[in-house]
Order: sequence, then structure tokens, then C-alpha cells
Amino acid sequence: MRQRKMTPYLLIAPAFLIMFVVTLYPTLYSFFLSLNRVRQGDLEFVGLRNFQIILGSADFWESLQLTLVFGFFFVSITIVFAFMLALLFNRGLTLGSVYMTLVFVPWVLSEIVSGVTWRWMTYRDYGVIQNLIGPLFGDVTLITKPAGAMGIVIAASVWRSTAYVMLLILAGLQTIPGELYEAASIDGASPWGSFWRITWPLIRPATLVTIVLLSIQSINAVGMFLAITEGGPGRATEVLSLHMYREALQFFHFGYGSALAVVMFVVNLILGAVYLRFLRSESALAG
Repeated sequence: MRQRKMTPYLLIAPAFLIMFVVTLYPTLYSFFLSLNRVRQGDLEFVGLRNFQIILGSADFWESLQLTLVFGFFFVSITIVFAFMLALLFNRGLTLGSVYMTLVFVPWVLSEIVSGVTWRWMTYRDYGVIQNLIGPLFGDVTLITKPAGAMGIVIAASVWRSTAYVMLLILAGLQTIPGELYEAASIDGASPWGSFWRITWPLIRPATLVTIVLLSIQSINAVGMFLAITEGGPGRATEVLSLHMYREALQFFHFGYGSALAVVMFVVNLILGAVYLRFLRSESALAG
């Protein structure tokens, strides 16, 4: 009987061990490092000093502001484009599977591959995007300007993430019974009225969950920034995640970088709690 009770724990032990090694241990060690200063390989306990430095750092607040700007435009534009594509695919397009495959190509590519491709397309001499859009701004190299560099990263991130978000919204749209639209059509409702009175109320929980997921993604975004701008020009695109990466792995301020990681962890924890709350609300509505 005792052996039978221990069997489930023995079966999950390997997975738990792997999760502990690659996830839990680094997280706990980051919390530990955030309370220390690393000097010549030795740890010096400084308590909450690193967090005090963060709160008094102009670089931190500038990175946080850039993160919020990026997150706002990235989430908003991605939701709009994903919603439009989901509505189109929900109607049943001719050659819909071919179009779906083309839409999902960016999502299959890695962030670094996508980012490097977009960076090449913004080069002054042979970049496709630069040659098309640059003359509209006075033949200015967009990636060398703060607003242009941030706009390029936002566009690349939207291009890559739209397919995944579209799939989530499309799954929600396909759960709406067609009888509701037929009844609304009989009552004389316009397509726009059907959208606001039927589609949006029923798809809103899934959309809110998607917004939270995109917000978490925007907080942790680093691959696109590294591949396209490397934080430049100057510090114009050095978002919080890239700021943490530079402090810890380029300047070797491991304690300060770990403290930044803890701040990001707390932000992600809050967003995760909001995500779980939306999930519970959606489950309650479905029940």
C-alpha cells in the first residue's frame, strides 16, 4: 500500500527535478543575488540597496517608460489586426488554408531571425522598408531616429505575433452559435449592430485574456530589440528587459541586474494574477 501511494510521486519526480533545475533554482538564486553586490567574484550582502538604486535611477524610469510605450502600441495594434483577420477567416475564405499558412509563417520564425530580417530591410542602401517609407520622411534613415527605431520594432513584433493572437480570437468566434446571427438578421440588425450586440460581448472574455498575455509578452520582450536596434539609437529603445540584460550580462552588475529581474518578476506576477482572474471569470460565464 505504501509503495502504491509513492508511485505517483516517483513518476513526477524527474519532471519536477528538471523544472527545479531550469526554473525554480535560477529564480530563487536571482532573488538571492538581488540582495548582494558582486565584487571580483565575491558576494557582499547589501540588503535592499539595489532596489533603492533602481528607484533612484533615471535609466530605470526611462526604460520603464519605453516599455509602457512599446506595450501600449504593440498590444493595441496586434489586437486590431488579429481581430480583423479572425473575422475574415471566420467567414470562410476561398483557399483559407493557404492564407492561414502564410499568416503563420512569421510566428514559426524565431525572434532573432525575424528581427535580423527586419533590420536588413531598414538599411539605408538596400533596405526594402527604408526605400519605400524613407522618402516620405525627407529621405531619413528611420532606424537612426528614436521614434523610427521604436516604430520598426513595434511593427516587427506585431507582424510576428498577430497570427497567434488571431488563432485565439478565431477559436472564440467559432464558439458563437450561428443561430444568434440569423435571429439578429431577421430582427433587422445591421452587421455592425450584430458585431457590437453579439460578437463583442461573447468574444470579450477571450480578448481580455489575450490582452493580458500580450502585456506579459511586451514586458519580457528582448529578442526583437537586440536583433533590430540593440537598444539604440542611444538608449531610445532600451526597454526594461534589455536594460536588465545589459546591466547583468554586459556590465556584469549581477546584483543590480538581478534586482531588475525581481522587479520584472513582480510585474509579471501581477499580470499573471489578472490573467487567472480573467480565466476564472470566463469559466464562470461559460458555466
